[in-house]
Amino acid sequence: MKAFLHDELWAKRGSDGKWHSLVGHSADVSAALEALIKIPLIGERLRCLGSIKTTENDAFSSKLSALAFLHDIGKANRGFQARSDVGAPPVGHIDELAWVFSGGRGAEAVCDRMSETLGLDRVEAWLTDGSRLFDAVFAHHGRPWALGDEGRHADIKDASAHWRAGSGDPVAKLAPMRAAFDTWFGEALADAEPLPDLAGFEHAFAGLLMLADWLGSNPAPGFFPFDNGRHADRMAFARERLALVLPATGLDARPARAAEHQIGASFAGAFAQQGREPFVAKPIQAETARHPARLLVLEAETGSGKTEAALWRYAELFRAGAVDGLYFALPTRVAATQIFERVKRFRDNVFPPQERPAVVLAVPGQMHVDEAEGTRLPDFDVQWSDDGDRAARWAAEHPKRFLAAPIAVGTIDQVLLGSVRVKHAHLRAASLLNKLLVIDEVHASDTYMEHLLTNLLRFHVGAGGHALLLSATLGAGARARLLGSGEVPGRVEADTVPYPALSWYEDGIERRQQLGLAGQPKPVRMEARPILTDPDAVAETALSAALDGAKVLIIRNTVGQALRTQEALEARVGISDGALLYQAPHADGRRVATLHHSRFAEPDRRVLDAAVESTIGRERATGGCIVVGTQTLEQSLDLDADLLLTDLCPVDVLLQRIGRLHRHAGRTRPHGYEEPRALVLVPEARELIRTSLRAYGLGSGEKGGVYEDLRILELTRRLVDAKSVWTIPDMNRQLVEAATHPDALCAIEAELMATDPDWRPHFDKRTGKYFADLSAAQGALLRFDQRFSTFRIEPDEVIATRLGGADRHVDFMSGERPLPIGPFGRLVPALKLPHHMAGDVPVEAQPQDVEPLDEAGGFTFRLGSIAFTYDRLGLRRME
Repeated sequence: MKAFLHDELWAKRGSDGKWHSLVGHSADVSAALEALIKIPLIGERLRCLGSIKTTENDAFSSKLSALAFLHDIGKANRGFQARSDVGAPPVGHIDELAWVFSGGRGAEAVCDRMSETLGLDRVEAWLTDGSRLFDAVFAHHGRPWALGDEGRHADIKDASAHWRAGSGDPVAKLAPMRAAFDTWFGEALADAEPLPDLAGFEHAFAGLLMLADWLGSNPAPGFFPFDNGRHADRMAFARERLALVLPATGLDARPARAAEHQIGASFAGAFAQQGREPFVAKPIQAETARHPARLLVLEAETGSGKTEAALWRYAELFRAGAVDGLYFALPTRVAATQIFERVKRFRDNVFPPQERPAVVLAVPGQMHVDEAEGTRLPDFDVQWSDDGDRAARWAAEHPKRFLAAPIAVGTIDQVLLGSVRVKHAHLRAASLLNKLLVIDEVHASDTYMEHLLTNLLRFHVGAGGHALLLSATLGAGARARLLGSGEVPGRVEADTVPYPALSWYEDGIERRQQLGLAGQPKPVRMEARPILTDPDAVAETALSAALDGAKVLIIRNTVGQALRTQEALEARVGISDGALLYQAPHADGRRVATLHHSRFAEPDRRVLDAAVESTIGRERATGGCIVVGTQTLEQSLDLDADLLLTDLCPVDVLLQRIGRLHRHAGRTRPHGYEEPRALVLVPEARELIRTSLRAYGLGSGEKGGVYEDLRILELTRRLVDAKSVWTIPDMNRQLVEAATHPDALCAIEAELMATDPDWRPHFDKRTGKYFADLSAAQGALLRFDQRFSTFRIEPDEVIATRLGGADRHVDFMSGERPLPIGPFGRLVPALKLPHHMAGDVPVEAQPQDVEPLDEAGGFTFRLGSIAFTYDRLGLRRME
């Protein structure tokens, strides 16, 4: 195809010679936006943000659809149209159009001609002074263009050469767009009522238009085939096609809701598992499901059924037409993968097969929908492991579309990317609007992440959306900030907040509802053991208990200390003693001694998760065994240990770990372990300020740390010393407030500085980091309360959802070599290299010298000059 070979402007073209006219593509995207807005909940959220009280004005969606029709008019420029020539430079259409509207030298005349050709004066009648809605139309590629406040025009390059009049005048070639516009949007043109000019409305419209552009740009079978210039009836075709596409992708939930009489209505049925007694809804589950507040905080002890409460709330809201979907956010990829299976089981129990929404694992680098796994192919295509419906998996085929899935389970990072100034942030935020957003383990968020989350919650709930935050116990300060109440209750009042409880913000007051009684009291005997730095002593203690028949769980704060503990154990019992050491199955049938942490490949993590639950979970066999691991054992896994050995950590994390101790009541325990015991590993000396303790996750260095606030650690240690028995969950609230409440932190800081001047540098550094993180968050925020395009959108790599170094992705799929085989006999397509292990590895380095280890399994490889081993102990640098 040659430039300007056709009278019609083209917008899309394929390698097979087929092409799509600008009018045809514009109709597809316009119809997609119209169809999205006509989904009841999406339209309701958009009207809420625009303060539109009535839904009777059909011209509202018609006007927005008309604006969307104009989104690609920049493709008329001479340089873009010339891209059909072989070897033509890759001229775009957004920055080139920005020049037209910039008011720069020569641009005004082009702007006037374009306005006259398209009749843009009629569109301007819908826009009030100061409105940025027109700017949002041309942000469909993920970011605002360079127009805006004074001083911004310098970013716009002169594009006059691309818009010259004369032979093949680009502006004149927009005449068919004007004809189609007049034909298809007569209803909108007949209504001069202005569109809303509120900032939140502009942001939401921008996000929905991005989503519409993703949909309307898909030429795959069942979506929008190229028209080859035949577009006379394209709008009618696009509308008919969208009536099929939106339900098929799960974006339109109305067909599923129409089958409401078939949707499982009983709590017991929703969570039924073969071979298990039927579940009866607990107060936390029943009350959470029916509470009317749009933003709720649910606090309840580990193992009490918070996940089921969240899923049941989704089912009830879905039936009532209050939400169309669910995004279940967790703090880590590991936790997301673990919850994914539970959500699929719930979905299968609740929805009839013919209207069963897809469940997507929203973890970048992985493509999982239901039981199918996808593989990335060239030209942005995807091959799935079965012959399932591609449309149902549309949202899973690109991370930026994850939040558009009907049900998705993923990390909190995907949510926070809708709250920061990165490309396609608006797409993510808008895709969430009609969904229940669940944030699990919300207490795990730091200052930076909490600020980003709060920003998104204000937008989401302000549009009428629903969100549920889950935590074992959330400190009063964090709860107040997340709910938006602002005022933190004093220490005495905070201690008396009921538990378990629902909290919400209403009429300027933080309100609470107690959810029945706390769970069955579990008195846990607490003991501080000054053996934190002695892996041999830790191993001896665990081995003694295992020989008595106890299931022992050891949780260290760092992978390094977990490895040292595992090595100390193996030196005593040998790696072949399957009776005492945790083992995972190899593909060839043998069992391999190992431990549980984050430095394993994703296929191996699935093996490890299943193995640890069978070893020390609900269905565990009798006999002693020791499992060593890190924070990966704290959440989502159903573990039931007889004895817990844990490094000192913040009290809320410690309670989470204690939740893995005597989790299932009524089990026969070995003699001497009938009552739960937790041994907290602490330094031999009292001082936590020592630099050497950073290796154990206590404090921080120049590159950060695991648990950096030594005030909370000191208060937690004092709680262990002061109270030899913790009654869980009755004491949860008081324990958390004692170590995290602002009053308690101020008091311990004053005391420590008065007794030891060595503490002052730590507190000064902590204060500086707090304000630095806060400042970083303020700079990163996508301000939904400010006009669209009054700020810059940065690439994803520039603004992160978490502070600290970024982990590296090591891909073994590139090149012609076969995939390496991991320590459990599975192929390893990729590994995650933690940022602290990758500091001196060149960014461009690819894996070289990939060599298998001996019969023990695993392999070695090199990145740049650094060699690595991946075996049964995980990924390690070779010194």
